[in-house]
Amino acid sequence: MRQAKWVNFIINTGTMTSTSNQAVTLAVADDASGTHNAAITGTATLTMPYVWKRTVSTDTLVKTAVASSTFNLTKSSDNKTFIIPVDTDKAGTFTASSVTYNANYVRVSVATPGAHACLMNVQAILTGLRYQQSSPPTALT
Repeated sequence: MRQAKWVNFIINTGTMTSTSNQAVTLAVADDASGTHNAAITGTATLTMPYVWKRTVSTDTLVKTAVASSTFNLTKSSDNKTFIIPVDTDKAGTFTASSVTYNANYVRVSVATPGAHACLMNVQAILTGLRYQQSSPPTALT
């Protein structure tokens, strides 16, 4: 992520039988292992102020405000697309165990639906690569 200007997380949902909400949040880490990490709710300079939503029967995205950098997938989220844009320049730093780290990595987290079935996929599309060359650098080191 640190080599890109933006990352767009795209969540596509299929059939969701869960009757409870599944919280979607972002988390930051200082390395790919995630040893030092934090949810972005108050512990990092990165926020998720909105998400783009699209229903399966339209090609229109609707910008929807997000409270406390979290939104929920519900039973009514069947067959929808959600896009979470992240400006990597705003990743900044975070604190874990009283130590401040650089937020070089970001991930999307979807809470478990418990015993309910839930079909979805999550993709991350990096844009504005800062070090364009014939072979881009690895995102894992």
